[in-house]
Amino acid sequence: MKSILVIDDEPMILDSMSVIFEDLGYTVVATADPMNGEKKAIDGEFDLIMVDVRMPVRNGAELTRAILKAKPAARVVIVTAYPNDPLAQEALSAGAIALIAKPFEIGKILELLKD
Repeated sequence: MKSILVIDDEPMILDSMSVIFEDLGYTVVATADPMNGEKKAIDGEFDLIMVDVRMPVRNGAELTRAILKAKPAARVVIVTAYPNDPLAQEALSAGAIALIAKPFEIGKILELLKD
């Protein structure tokens, strides 16, 4: 079974993503704490790691860099309501494989899980 880690400081996003992907048969681990999310990403095995760009304490670009430094093969996807945000572009430059705009297009995420 494929697994997804969702790191987002918005509880509604975490709940929505968990319900949607669990209903589709995926295992979902969700956390609102970026530091906890970084630890889970590095210590666990996930098919996809979804990271919000704008969060307190640590932003998505910083998380992407830290996760990929520790696990270069990790598949990090940036999620944001502001696709033109410079931090989103910075995260892509750091190695994120894709950017998904909020509200989510579930089909795009499912395509990324097929790889």
